Amino acid sequence: MSEFTAKKLKEARVRAGFTQDEAAKLMNLKKTTMSEMEAGKRSISADELAQFSRIYEVDVRELLFLEFTEAGEEQRLAAKYSSFFKLLEKLSDRDIEDVYWVIKRKVEGLL
Repeated sequence: MSEFTAKKLKEARVRAGFTQDEAAKLMNLKKTTMSEMEAGKRSISADELAQFSRIYEVDVRELLFLEFTEAGEEQRLAAKYSSFFKLLEKLSDRDIEDVYWVIKRKVEGLL
């Protein structure tokens, strides 16, 4: 595994607020295995990467690609919500206004 991915894995875990022990339990791994992964001494399968992505609530690309992590916040959000944007494109203008209204109320804590 690349040093980059090992480093990003640890950063994502810390940002998510997990200790190595907690993350290992969630992943059904030994703490020593987690330590080896974060040190770049053990490879990580695609399934494990996907599971880390879900647990840490990060895009799997953030764990793999330097270009993705260097992208601006807007680009990351656009990538994360691209399927949502595609759905919005299929709605009528009136339906889009309704969606924005609901989102705004939710953010304001009114829903």
